[in-house]
Amino acid sequence: MERHDGLPTTEAPPTGGKESNPSVWGPTLHAVPGPPEPVLDSSWTLRPAADAAMPARRPAGRTWTVTHCGGGPPLLLHLSRVSHHPVRACYPFGAHDLAVALVLPGSAPSGEDLASRLLRQLAPALFAADARCRRIVAAPDEHDAVGRRVLAAGGFGEITEAELPDGGVVLFATERPEIADLSTALDDMPH
Repeated sequence: MERHDGLPTTEAPPTGGKESNPSVWGPTLHAVPGPPEPVLDSSWTLRPAADAAMPARRPAGRTWTVTHCGGGPPLLLHLSRVSHHPVRACYPFGAHDLAVALVLPGSAPSGEDLASRLLRQLAPALFAADARCRRIVAAPDEHDAVGRRVLAAGGFGEITEAELPDGGVVLFATERPEIADLSTALDDMPH
């Protein structure tokens, strides 16, 4: 099936009954590429990581080992499209939105500092790599105090708590500056 703009869609054609109601089909997701490889400054090195490096239950995407030239522990970075992540049920996601997960080695403060510095560079790099990405989200376990601190220090804002199939998470997000700076006041809305 093709959309009116000629792009393929993942939706099945209507067959009558409930399936023919567009309101229950969900978002139209045309061929969206996997997550981009971020281009960070020369102080960071990204190397593809083996599949076994991340926890077994993770959404499809790409995983890297990230090291900083100034030393410190290596970090594991996993990127996926929100459309392939369980967090997709938590908000009205865009087809190009990204989900990020970081695995820090142990709980050393140096790892937390490195991870938050990485996130502050990662978000602008991902927005530059995918001009259609409007939001980057993360969903640490609700009991992961270290992950929540790292995300907040890395420029992600805490949005809400949510229940996913594997347990409770806290949704964090960062948006493109041109989106984040838009007023949501009712007086500023066009009428």
